[in-house]
Amino acid sequence: MNITCHNCNTKLNIPDHKLPTDKESTVTCPKCREKIQVPAFLKPHQPVEEKKRPSIQRRFEDRLNTLICIDPAELKQKISSILDQMGLNVEVAVDMRTALNKMEYNAYQLLILNDHFDPDNSGASGIIEKMCAIDMSLRRRLCIVLISQKFNTNDNMAALHSSVNNVIHQNDIHHMELFLSKALTDHKNLYSIYNESLKLVGKA
Repeated sequence: MNITCHNCNTKLNIPDHKLPTDKESTVTCPKCREKIQVPAFLKPHQPVEEKKRPSIQRRFEDRLNTLICIDPAELKQKISSILDQMGLNVEVAVDMRTALNKMEYNAYQLLILNDHFDPDNSGASGIIEKMCAIDMSLRRRLCIVLISQKFNTNDNMAALHSSVNNVIHQNDIHHMELFLSKALTDHKNLYSIYNESLKLVGKA
């Protein structure tokens, strides 16, 4: 697995056989000694049947409607293919105006965008700004994932400052299904608890 140290940006290649498949682990950066969190993953030699890893559509009540706002075209196609294999309903926006129009008339549970989307019209930042302005009851239903060349995967502080739910570094998209599965599950679980709490106090 290829990972990047969030402290000094050193790129590491950890042999798959040295990482556990059933739980997260940590490794120490050889350069700055920072602890790096590594997600659990399915080793290539393990049969899928043996792991019995449920697909996204089985973890959620419905197939998730997903809007992707990605440039360039090659990266867009790669990510669309991954999402399609995950069983998600995928729609593609070609520019910010199209994206905002789609979100006005359709309900999406997942929005994936990157820094280079429609740069002439503020692209990703414009869409995120719009999402920050909508009613929070609607915003909480949407999981926003930023594909970035600047931030490390699962950098919670970068996600917070970018007003998104999760960040995936562009070099890690070959492991995107694992990172995205965890982000979606965490998002669903968080707001399930929140919504139940609102019901208990009579506010939902």
